[in-house]
Amino acid sequence: MDDGLAKTERLIKIWLLLATNPAGYTIKELAGRFSVNIRTVYRDMLALGAVLNVPVYDDKGRWRIDERHVLPPIQFTLPEALNIFLAARLMLNYSNRYDPNIDATFTKLTAVMPPTLAAQVAKTMDWMQRLRKDEKHLRILNTVAEAWVSQRRLKIAYRSLPREKAVERIVEPYHIEPAAPGHASYLVGYCHLKKEIRNFKIERIEHAELTDESYTIPADFDANEFFGSSWGIVVEGEAETIKLRITDKGLMRIMEETIWHPSQVLERQKDGSMIVTFRVADTVDLYSWIMGWGEQVEVLEPKELREEVAETAENMVKLYEKGQGF
Repeated sequence: MDDGLAKTERLIKIWLLLATNPAGYTIKELAGRFSVNIRTVYRDMLALGAVLNVPVYDDKGRWRIDERHVLPPIQFTLPEALNIFLAARLMLNYSNRYDPNIDATFTKLTAVMPPTLAAQVAKTMDWMQRLRKDEKHLRILNTVAEAWVSQRRLKIAYRSLPREKAVERIVEPYHIEPAAPGHASYLVGYCHLKKEIRNFKIERIEHAELTDESYTIPADFDANEFFGSSWGIVVEGEAETIKLRITDKGLMRIMEETIWHPSQVLERQKDGSMIVTFRVADTVDLYSWIMGWGEQVEVLEPKELREEVAETAENMVKLYEKGQGF
């Protein structure tokens, strides 16, 4: 982590500690807590007051925040606090890297959560700190977000999956979408090179910089509708009826327990099997999901998808019949 990010993260955590402990902390206590020297903490206190306008003061050796200038804390119900805990766990499993912004967000929220859940969120954030850090990814993601919020065109160097080298593009960001299965985030925006709305995997952006050119997100663009007929992040083709047959009882229970897509319809059959129907586009994301269930799922419709899955199954058999591996 670079010095700027480390200092910002530490200032936020000191602010939170002072805001949630009326008794305050000594400089020595804070230095020990953050593994820095006393002089660094003194500089942090000056920065909190002079730069961030946090009303900190020294009360006989214990540093506090002037409560008259602190907003009253938000109160969460138990279900609301549980959602925060689940979100923290999802972010940990989704990112698999340390992000000081995620850490700061959930650290702030623990101040207004029930102690038991707050402790669990704190443990989750502590574990996240052990993950690898990717400063380049954070810088690019922050630049993309700034372009989106300020509605300024973005110049990116993007290396798509088939290409050996990155290609420069001018993009107007419309949306940022996380994709849990791929542990990635995507920029949805108008690409001036392709003259259409495209998805860009942020992890494939090698460089990003803001331009001085502004743009306007079309009033009729709705990310929910944009992804409505897609199975995952890939948006291609028209929605069609996908019909699957399942005979395994365990998998039938999984299907009943899980809403895979809003269009999902489950029908138990007289022979004990289950027909699962979706109304989605036939994309690589859907295909991968179906193949992941192996012989437990049979594609009934459409015919083209059934034939494609059957051909892949045959090729897999041929692959394993060739030899004994290494």
